[in-house]
Amino acid sequence: MKKLPLSRIAIAVTFSLYNYSNQSYAIGLSQNDTTNPQCLIDVPRFDRPIVRENIDLLPINTEADEFETVHTNLATYTGHVNVTQGNRSVLSDKVTIDSNDANNRMAILDGNITYQDNLIQAKGDHALINLNNYDSSMNPSEYHLVNKLGRGNADEVKLEKNRYVILKNGSYTSCPIGDSAWNIKGSTIIHDNEEQLLEIWNAVFRIEKVPVLYSPYLQMPTGNKRRSGLLIPNFGYDSVDGIDFSLPYYWNIAPNYDATITPRVLQHRGVQLQTEFRYLNQLGLGTFSFDWLQHDSQYSEDRKKETNGNKYDNNRNRWLFYWKNDELINYNWRFIADVTRVSDNQYLTDLNSRYASQTAGYLTQHYKVAYNDENWDIALGYKHFQPFHYDILYQTQPQLDINYYNYELGPLKFKTFSQLSHFINSTDNEPEAWRAHIEPTINYTATNSWANLSAETGFMATHYNQKNIFKYNMEHENQRIKLDRNVNRFIPKFNIDGKVIFERDVDLIDGYSQTLEPRVKYTYIPYRNQSNIRSYDSTLLQADYTGLFRDQTYSGLDRIASTNKLVSGVTTRFYDNNKIEKFNMSIGQITYFTKSKTGDHNNDLDKNSDTGSVTWATDNFWRISDDIIFRSGLQYDTRIDNISLANTTFEFRPSSDKLIQLSYRYANRDYIDTVDDRYKYSAYKGYKQDLSQAGIMASWPLSEKFSAVGSYYYDMKQKQISDSFIGINYSDCCWGVTVQYGRKLIDWDNMAQISKYKNKLSIMFEIRGLGNNRDTKAKMLNFGKLPYTTTFE
Repeated sequence: MKKLPLSRIAIAVTFSLYNYSNQSYAIGLSQNDTTNPQCLIDVPRFDRPIVRENIDLLPINTEADEFETVHTNLATYTGHVNVTQGNRSVLSDKVTIDSNDANNRMAILDGNITYQDNLIQAKGDHALINLNNYDSSMNPSEYHLVNKLGRGNADEVKLEKNRYVILKNGSYTSCPIGDSAWNIKGSTIIHDNEEQLLEIWNAVFRIEKVPVLYSPYLQMPTGNKRRSGLLIPNFGYDSVDGIDFSLPYYWNIAPNYDATITPRVLQHRGVQLQTEFRYLNQLGLGTFSFDWLQHDSQYSEDRKKETNGNKYDNNRNRWLFYWKNDELINYNWRFIADVTRVSDNQYLTDLNSRYASQTAGYLTQHYKVAYNDENWDIALGYKHFQPFHYDILYQTQPQLDINYYNYELGPLKFKTFSQLSHFINSTDNEPEAWRAHIEPTINYTATNSWANLSAETGFMATHYNQKNIFKYNMEHENQRIKLDRNVNRFIPKFNIDGKVIFERDVDLIDGYSQTLEPRVKYTYIPYRNQSNIRSYDSTLLQADYTGLFRDQTYSGLDRIASTNKLVSGVTTRFYDNNKIEKFNMSIGQITYFTKSKTGDHNNDLDKNSDTGSVTWATDNFWRISDDIIFRSGLQYDTRIDNISLANTTFEFRPSSDKLIQLSYRYANRDYIDTVDDRYKYSAYKGYKQDLSQAGIMASWPLSEKFSAVGSYYYDMKQKQISDSFIGINYSDCCWGVTVQYGRKLIDWDNMAQISKYKNKLSIMFEIRGLGNNRDTKAKMLNFGKLPYTTTFE
């Protein structure tokens, strides 16, 4: 890595000042983070109630040691003169009132002058105040904004229209008194208190006393108003892309519309243009984003060398499109769009995006128009998938969902779910289908303060019309799988669910109470052979404690497993005397009276004939103190005779800027193959063993101005790092800088049979006191591939 000369770093900082703007969403504004009490110790305060009426019409009160009047139009006050009017106050050694010209009455101030109102405090030796319009000037002068960072000096300070502060040959900095890390000097500086804006002509930006940038005109915010202009630049370096520099421009189009345009230079790839448009109107809110990279040099080189195998698309240009919209058209209609698409399946690995993650394995383009009222929920949707690994993913184009509710049948509740779906995929060799489904149910529930009992019965009727099945049947002939063109499936269902809550005081812990909540649920769904139906939208669901009580073990409608089971579980909770839950633990099991299956060869679990106690699950939460929380979960499946899934998280968070989080997760290899058999015969050795990963994430202040953030996740089966980073942040009341270095797993090298990593270095600068600053700690915690997720919520 080449070292960067100091001049480049200085330029990166100074770019952020040119038309610098805070980037707040059209919905609302976040608070300025320069309200740190330590930063505002020497800032002048205005603690009196602010006068909102016309101040010019209020009486003027004057106090002084001596008063002399020469004639009715000339008066002099001397010695500790204190003049107040509404929000204004003036202290001076001498004040002369000249009223000879009734249209231009003047107050002349001399010696140790201090002027203050609710906007500014100014000090000087000589001042003039027009008593007719209260415009004023002071020279020479030093000034400080009231209740906020912002100060400087000038040859002359003028106050006009109770709004503008005009400086001649002045300076401005948001650094506290005694700190001059940076400042801006200009021939004319105008501070608009109403617009919260600073305009500077012939501006020279200086770091300490060294001038580093000249601009004929600068514009900077001094408050939380959204304004167009350049934002803080981002500077980074990684082992693949080289230098990564971006300079965002924020465009405040209207109070409910804004956009951000970001040119991004990647040393080894080219120039990328990132755009984002956000809107908020009476119908709803949404975000458009489009990123474009012309002729990615590194991508072309990687494709020639097959750096990541043959997973490359034949494209030169790279792009990302994102649209998120949620609009309530009126009280009954809604339009929803959630669309993300990229030019190729390597895009998110190479370029990253705040709008999408590669971890899901695919991107979704989803559109839906929905109607709802008291009895009906109707939605027409279109869903398309973009897979990264050439997997067969079925899209619904279209899908119609209709729900009908009738809860006015006395103690009974009736509802009907129906759906019409058309499944297609991007290949010519896979089946496609139309599916029609209707599912009416009737429910009876009896409940009181300590018990709940509900019974539900209904049926599921489904019709399939499957096409393009001949080649599929030929390819799976040896596995005795045969799809039928037309399939009708009718399955009744019944369940009864009961729960009781017992409560008692805890004798050993004063003020604590304990509940014991046993729950039992019986479900019956008869067996129907579904081997003649392709699985279009079904996958095995996790059997955590909550999942034990689901009626069905699969998502979607293509696999409805036969069920003759009894689920039993118990939860205990401990509450303190403020009724805050301090501890809970749940344990439950599924007991099958007959084998649960969906067909002859639909799933590895179908080959197992186990009955009796098949699945166990536990969940645990423990609030050890207000600062420490522990969570864990474990699932055991007798069909693989092993723990299938386990996870645990321990988090210590004594304050908003201090946290330590320890975590562990485990998944059994047989369970992974059962849930998702795409990698069962893969050359990647990682899917031929258990998943066992431990990690730590921490954020901790090292001193008043320095703080550190880091994470480390290690795969104990692969014996390699999964994700890691470390960062140092320096922040005072004047400026800040963050340096982070990370190493993350991005792919598998089939040729060398080793994991591939990307190393990344990032440097971010901040100028404090100019509008909104970013939440630096949160941004640092999300630097890695595995972002921070709190256990406190």
